[in-house]
Formats: sequence, C-alpha cells, structure tokens
Amino acid sequence: MLFIKEYSKALEYHQKVLLCWLKIKIHGVARTNDICDYCGQDECKNKRTEAYKISFSNETKLFFTFDIIERLITGIPTDLLKIVSSYKNNEVIESDKSEIEKLFKESGYTNFYQKKHGKDFVNLLSRSTCTYCNRNYTLNVSTKHASSQLDHWFPKSMFPILALSFFNLIPSCGSCNHIKGQSDKEDDWWENNSLLEMLHPYFPDNSENFKFDFTYEESSDEFIVKFRDVTGNKIIQTLNFNLTKEIYQAHSHLELKDLYNLRKKYTTNYITFLLEKLHEVEPSYDEKYRLLFGVEKNQNDYHKRPFSKFKNDIIEKLLEID
Repeated sequence: MLFIKEYSKALEYHQKVLLCWLKIKIHGVARTNDICDYCGQDECKNKRTEAYKISFSNETKLFFTFDIIERLITGIPTDLLKIVSSYKNNEVIESDKSEIEKLFKESGYTNFYQKKHGKDFVNLLSRSTCTYCNRNYTLNVSTKHASSQLDHWFPKSMFPILALSFFNLIPSCGSCNHIKGQSDKEDDWWENNSLLEMLHPYFPDNSENFKFDFTYEESSDEFIVKFRDVTGNKIIQTLNFNLTKEIYQAHSHLELKDLYNLRKKYTTNYITFLLEKLHEVEPSYDEKYRLLFGVEKNQNDYHKRPFSKFKNDIIEKLLEID
C-alpha cells in the first residue's frame, strides 16, 4: 500500500463541493439574493442545488447539525466512527434512515460526487495508480467519459453515512475494489478492530514497513514472490487483507522475470554505469532509472507509475546478487 501524504488541495476541494450541498439536502435551500446562506458566498458551487426529494423530520435535522455534517465530510476515521455509533443508536430518527442512507450513497456519492467530481478529486491527490496495489492505474475509461475509481475504506454498504467522508475515499483500481468487496469482515470488525489491526492509507506509520523479495526455483523455472524487512503487525495484516503477495505472484512470470533476465544479461557494474555515468549532466539519475526500468525511483513518486515499489525492491535485491 502507498500512503497518501499530501492531500490539502483535495481536502479543500472536497469541502467546497460537499459541505453546502449536504446542508441543503438535509436542511433545505438557504440562499438570499443568489448568495448561499450556509457559506455566505455568491460563488458557492451549490447555489443552484435543491433540497432532497423528501423533507426530513426535525429530529433528523437535529441529529445532522452543521457540526456533524462538517465532521462527516472532513473528520478523521476515529471521529467518523463516533458519529456512526451515535447514528446507529439513535432510534428517534429510525423512520428517516432509509432515505438518509440513499442520500449519502446514491444521490450524494454515486450520482453526484463520483460521477461529477471523482476525477478532479483524484487529480488533486496526484494519484495515478491504485493506493492498495500500485499495479493498475485508477483511471476508468468508458465509451462516454473517463472517471477515477474510489474505494470506501469503511465499506459504504455497512457505513452509508460515510459515503462522502474525505478520509474514507481511497483512489483504487477495480481489482482491489472487488477484493475488498469480497471480504468476510463484518461491520462490527470494521467499527472496533480495523484501525487497530490495519494501516489506513491517509495515516502513515513509519514503524510499519516491508520490501518485496523473491526466490527462483530453477527446477521449475518459477519465481516465488516474498516479503523481507517486515516491521510491525499492522503491515502484515494489511498485506494479507489486500492479497498483495497473491497479486504480485500472478505477475511474477512477466515483471519479475524481465528484471531477473536483465540482471543476468548485464553485470552489476554495467547497470551502475548506465545509471551513474551515462550523460552525467542530463538526464538525472531518477530520469535514467525511469527510462531503463519504466518506474519511479523516488519513493514519494511511486504512485505515479504501476509496479514502482515492487520493481524498486526487486532491483535492489538483484543488484546484491553476484
């Protein structure tokens, strides 16, 4: 998994798009002389937004205060779970819950945010590849338009009111989305154990790390993907949950074999020469690395190209072989 470390622009965009939108949908239209009364701005992105198709009860409006709405949009995962707990235990608004959940999941996420703003959101995060696997690009192209896929870290099927929460939206690929969707974890585990047992993409933990490794079985001409330098229990749980080893094992006969054959064909000294001595002024070392191996060298840029972490770790290992 690649952590999302810089997200200030995306968070600001997310707030502008959704805060007034959700307030209008729940509490009704509020604008005076073409100015949004919720934010006081005439350039508000939602000044033409209409209220939801039904009117929610006063009890529901009292639960979804402006403060709760703002926390749902921008709150960190631990705070989001507190709101979820209060929501689940609130029986007074039970009659509105079905429509509230449709508002967040269908009207809000599927028909509004993902369709109209998902691509811009991912672009502002500067995420080109899947956060979970770094194997596929996040862009999804159809006959009509291109959009970026987003995963809900807390599944929206179990936590519908978190469907629009910033820290619950993870740029991902269709394969990893499917893997998460097939998980047998229940909502109780997500609510009570997930943050204790797994790493969250927006919150890096420098004590939890790993590198890819491999062994080569000459008798069967087979490459076995492994991990090395693993530190921390959360990283192990996260790798297992996302089927990271299985995903890369499926590509070992292509990506890993190419690197292995390159190393066997050329000496370490020759590869080092290409990287360090060839055209010493231009291009840079990182640029030459990208040209040679098709991936990013800088860890902060791994997300830009598929297989960057995997190939870097494997190249490091191959260069150690005599």
